[in-house]
Amino acid sequence: RGMMRFLHVVLDLSRSSLLRDFRPSRREVMSNALQRFVREFFDQNPLSQLAITVTRNGVAETLTELSSSPEAHVAKVKGLSNDPGGAASLQNALEVAVEGLRHVPPYGHRECLLLFSSLTVCDPGDVKGAIQAAKLQNVRCSVVGLGAEVFVLRRLADATGGLYGVPTSEGHLVELLMGHATAPPTCEEEAPASLVQMGFPQHAQGDSFTLVGQDCVPSLSSFVCPRCKGRSSELPCECHICGLSLVSSAHLARSYHHLFPPPDYAEDPGGASGGE
Repeated sequence: RGMMRFLHVVLDLSRSSLLRDFRPSRREVMSNALQRFVREFFDQNPLSQLAITVTRNGVAETLTELSSSPEAHVAKVKGLSNDPGGAASLQNALEVAVEGLRHVPPYGHRECLLLFSSLTVCDPGDVKGAIQAAKLQNVRCSVVGLGAEVFVLRRLADATGGLYGVPTSEGHLVELLMGHATAPPTCEEEAPASLVQMGFPQHAQGDSFTLVGQDCVPSLSSFVCPRCKGRSSELPCECHICGLSLVSSAHLARSYHHLFPPPDYAEDPGGASGGE
């Protein structure tokens, strides 16, 4: 299982997300489930990165770029405008996801998770070509589809080695999503083992404001890169100056804990008479 996952989530906000077979609507249920998934994903994969794309009106729009900040992703999902409509485009969504994952380093595990509501897709070209491109880029595509199974989505999951699930209730939807929070098994050929340079920055707390991050946000607190002394606002992240991966020892420990869980508990028959 991979320690460093790069996951692109596609959220379907077509007109089908307004249906009320899930209360209060499919859109609200998917939004709430996605927020829970984002937090669980980073809890189990603290060294990984995630991005979110929405598809509606026949196009795909990038909601968040690849980053390791769960609160930033959750805030964007909460702030989605209440104007779903049109049709979902699988081809455009796949092209955005594959392009965003194209520059992932060889040791990273490329994944795409589609949270789909529509039973139809509206694509400007050959969706089969987009599926083949995802397969060639080793992007593992999984689908959680509300309503019923769709042939083209099943073909996508089968071609790229992903999973396809159709929830029957809100609880089942959350369960299917949480199943993707755990890193899937992978072959060594897909992401060969390699050494990754990482830095352990110092936490700097000052009495005066300093400009932090690529956006130069004034802040009293920051993390100082050990290589270039650049300042970042959170961990884990990539230094915006030298590109070094910045992590803390706690992130490494948590990743190791989830990758190699303790063995199953086996009761000792001889210990039943504990008082003797």
